[in-house]
Amino acid sequence: MPRKDTSIDLILVNSFAPRHRIASDAALENGLAIIRTYLEDRDFIVYVADEQRVSAVEDGVPTWLLTVLRWVVQLQGNPLVSRFKSLTLLVMLLAWPLQSITLAYRQKHMDKIIDNLATLVTTDHIPFVGIKVWGGAPYAWSKRLSAKIRALSPETTVIAGGPHVKVYGENMLAQGEFDLAIMGPGEEVLEELLKLRKTVPTKVEFMALVRHTFGPSPLIRTGHYSESGDYYAHTFIIPRYRPADMADKVWFHTLVDGLGCTWNKCAFCSHTRQSIHYTPRPLEEIKAEILAMTSRGIAFFRFSSSETPLAHGKAIAQMVLANGLKINYSMFARPAKVSKSTYEAYRLMIRSGLRAVFLGGETGHDVINDKIMHKGVVRKDIIDTIHCIKLAAEAEKQSCQVVLSMIYPCPVVPGVTLEDVFDANVRLFKEANPDTVIVNPPGVFPGTTWFDKPEEFGFTLSENYVYEWMNYEYSVSKPVEFWSTVNYKLNGMDMKEMLKELGRLNREITAMGIPINISDDYLMMSQAIGYNSQNDLFDFKKNSFVDILSGTSPFIKKITQRMNERSVDLAKSNYNQTDTASKQG
Repeated sequence: MPRKDTSIDLILVNSFAPRHRIASDAALENGLAIIRTYLEDRDFIVYVADEQRVSAVEDGVPTWLLTVLRWVVQLQGNPLVSRFKSLTLLVMLLAWPLQSITLAYRQKHMDKIIDNLATLVTTDHIPFVGIKVWGGAPYAWSKRLSAKIRALSPETTVIAGGPHVKVYGENMLAQGEFDLAIMGPGEEVLEELLKLRKTVPTKVEFMALVRHTFGPSPLIRTGHYSESGDYYAHTFIIPRYRPADMADKVWFHTLVDGLGCTWNKCAFCSHTRQSIHYTPRPLEEIKAEILAMTSRGIAFFRFSSSETPLAHGKAIAQMVLANGLKINYSMFARPAKVSKSTYEAYRLMIRSGLRAVFLGGETGHDVINDKIMHKGVVRKDIIDTIHCIKLAAEAEKQSCQVVLSMIYPCPVVPGVTLEDVFDANVRLFKEANPDTVIVNPPGVFPGTTWFDKPEEFGFTLSENYVYEWMNYEYSVSKPVEFWSTVNYKLNGMDMKEMLKELGRLNREITAMGIPINISDDYLMMSQAIGYNSQNDLFDFKKNSFVDILSGTSPFIKKITQRMNERSVDLAKSNYNQTDTASKQG
C-alpha cells in the first residue's frame, strides 16, 4: 500500500527504564530534537516518542501500591528502624514483594508502549524507526521494541544509536537485534538513508544499497567516530524544543561545546574510539545556541564534551560576559598543573556562570594513574585543581562544586597492593575535599586498552563478557554489594568481591561527610535553588533516593518545578540582549 505524502518518514524513540536511576534522567532530550530539527528543515516528517519524564515513572502502577511502597521505603530510612538490625530486615522483607509487584505493573506498561509504537509503525507503513539506546533496562526495552516492530512490519528498518552504540559499537549488532546502528552524530547520515530508501521498493534492496554506499558493516561510523574523522557531521544544529518536549522535564540543555578529547589516551575510556583530536565549537555558534535556549526559558546548560579545555572554557566565558548573558552551566574537566592562569581562568568561568565541574581523577595513587589508567595526571594535580576551583569560587563570591570521579577496585602493579590504592584514595579525599564523589567499578569496554590487553592488567573476561555488560543494569536502589554480577575477574576477584570492595570505599567516603553519586548537572541546578552545603546535598540525596527506590516522583517533581522556575527567571534576564535568538516552533 503506497504511503501518503504527509505520513511519517521516521519515528525517533528515547529508550527508558522502569525507574529513575538518577534524578536528572528526565533532562531535555537534545539529541532527538537535533535530528528532528535537521530533518524537518529538509522536508522530512519526524515523530519523537519520549517517555523519559519526571512523573512518568508512576504510569501504569496503581496509586495505592505506590503510596504503600513509598511509606515502606521511608520507613527503611527511619533512624529508629535502622537502629535495630532485625527491624530493618523485617521492613526490607516487606518491601521486596511490593517492589516486585510495582515493577511488574511498570513492565506491563512499558510493553503496552511497545505495542502502541509497533501498531503505529505498521498502520502508517513507517519506513524507519531510530532508537536512542541507553544501557541496562533501556537496552533490554529497545531490543523488545525492535523485535516487535520487525515482526509486525518487516519492511521497516530499525536503527540503533545513542550512548550504548558509542560504547559497544559493532557488538550491538552481533545478534541481529537491530538492522543498522549509527555510531556518532546521526542527522546527516539519516538524511542519506531516508533518501536512499525512496529510490527502491523493498527493504532488501535498500539494505543492499546501504552496503554499497557505506560498506559491508551494518555499523555506520560518523563524525568523530568515523575512520577518516570527518565523515558527515559537517554542521552543528540548534534544536527546536516544542512545548511537548519540555513537559514534565528537567530544563537543562546539553550543549555541544566541542568534540573529542585533548588527551584521548586513558586506558579505560571508551572515548578513545573517537578518531579526531579535540575540536572546539566556534564561539558564535555557542552564543547562538545559548540565545535560542534562553528564548525558551532554558538557562541551565551542561557542556557535553568529555573535556572542556581551559583555553576554550575561558573563551566561552569571555563571550558570555561580553554579551551580558545570564546562564548557569556545568562541564567536564581534566585535572591540571595549577598556575595563576589556571586560577584566573576558573574565576572567569565562575563569573560567567560555571557552577559545577566533573573531574576525572580515577585514583589517588600516582603509580596506578600512570601505569594502569594512563591518565597523564598525578594526585597533586587533582588536589590542586579542586582547591583552585574552590578558591576561585570564593573569590567570586559564588558556589562552584566539584564531582570527583574514581575507579575502584582497579588493576595494580608489582609492589602496589589494592590496600595501598584504597589508602591513597582516602588520603586524596581528605586532602582534596570534593563536594561529592562517584566511584565506578572497573568496566572493560570494547575499543579500550584494558579490553585489547586484559591479561596485562589482571582481567579475566568470560566468553559472553561483552554481551553481559551490554545488558548490565546498575541498581542505584540498593548498595553496590547487592548489585547483580558479570562473569569477569580482576586479579582473582569476581565481580561480587569487587562490588564489596567498592562498597567499603563508599562507606569510607560518606563517613568523611562527603555525599556520593550526585552528578554535576544536578549540582549545578540544585545550587540555583539554594542547595549549597554538603548537608544540603545529603538531604537532596536522601529525599531523591526515596523517590527512586519507590518508583514515585513527589520530591523530584517539586525540586524540578523550582529549578525550572529558576531557569525561566534567569533566562528572562537575557531578554534585553540586542541579539535576537532564532525563533523556535
